[in-house]
Amino acid sequence: MSGPTKAGSPASLIGEAVRRGLRELWREESAAHERRPGVYYPSYLGYCLRKQYYIYSIGEEPTSEKLAVFATGKGVHEAVAEALGAAGDIKVEEVEKEVALDLGNGVSLSGRVDIILAEVEGRRVIVEVKSASRIPEAPQEHHLLQLQIYLNALNVEDGVLLYWDKRRGRLATFDVRRDPKYLGRAAERALLLNEYLSRGSPPPREAVMEGRLWECDMCEYRRICRPFLLEGIQEGERILVSEVDGILVDDSRRIREALVKVGVPPDSSPWRLRPELRAKFLEFYYDPANLALDARGPFADYVWRRRADGTRLIIASRRPERLRRATEEELRGMGLIWDRLLMSPDGADDDWKRRVLDRLSENYRIEEVLDKERSVIRVARRIGASTPLD
Repeated sequence: MSGPTKAGSPASLIGEAVRRGLRELWREESAAHERRPGVYYPSYLGYCLRKQYYIYSIGEEPTSEKLAVFATGKGVHEAVAEALGAAGDIKVEEVEKEVALDLGNGVSLSGRVDIILAEVEGRRVIVEVKSASRIPEAPQEHHLLQLQIYLNALNVEDGVLLYWDKRRGRLATFDVRRDPKYLGRAAERALLLNEYLSRGSPPPREAVMEGRLWECDMCEYRRICRPFLLEGIQEGERILVSEVDGILVDDSRRIREALVKVGVPPDSSPWRLRPELRAKFLEFYYDPANLALDARGPFADYVWRRRADGTRLIIASRRPERLRRATEEELRGMGLIWDRLLMSPDGADDDWKRRVLDRLSENYRIEEVLDKERSVIRVARRIGASTPLD
């Protein structure tokens, strides 16, 4: 029989030993990273600058989330290295390497990093392994910067970014050629970080500005940084969160024409189309030129009145980030004013808007949510917001 774990039982002792051991392994690895003014750890440089500022000014603590990421990353790195060695046709030379790179102006990068240095058909190749919840369509820019630092520091021409989907076990690989121009970007970031540390003031919330909010969700400095406190909107203010399409704008004509364009009846549900048809539908639906088909939406006047009464308007839209300028022009053309426009970042999953509500609820009183998505409505109810479209 099984039951709740009791203090002093083998299960509790094993669990505590694993947690204690992970903390010790993390501290050992962290202690190997040199920390002195002007010398920064290569693997951190692609991180949000504000996070790096806190790492070097406050120090790091191995939170449970950080230990989980640490353990998963270590395990995947070692598994990939072993798999390459077992394959027989690729020689694994090293699984970690000391990296040092002088960026000029008194700033340098130094530290031991987890990379796989392999020989592939007579060529030396650096393999950088990333475990992720989902595989991106293209390498993420901060991962490219990280790999380019290693390629340039070790004078290796070829690199591979390997993404491992830790949920489904799938992997994707991307070829990367050494490009010296990345050294300029690395130097720029390191000098900027050095300047903020010298001043003793944190840099802007880079991850927020670039839409990488999932980094903030997992960041151990979240309580200090307050990443979801929106600039110009005070903590505790009343806010209304609204979608654009079907709420502030009437997109019914755009939907119908997109459906006809892909060869299905105009009264079909676009969200029930086969994946290949849905992709074609979205291509037409999110074409900036086709926003001209929209009209003023059913809740536009209501939202305008609410904002005039002092309620802040936060727009959280499924529209992709690339439509920001076109969306702003469309809303202004309809006489609408808003306080913040949040748009779906590249690679966003279906949970994106639900997480936005949870994040905003940390700092604001969300009074109302205007959205037709059932999952969003459920989150709105949980945080105490009214849902007129329910």
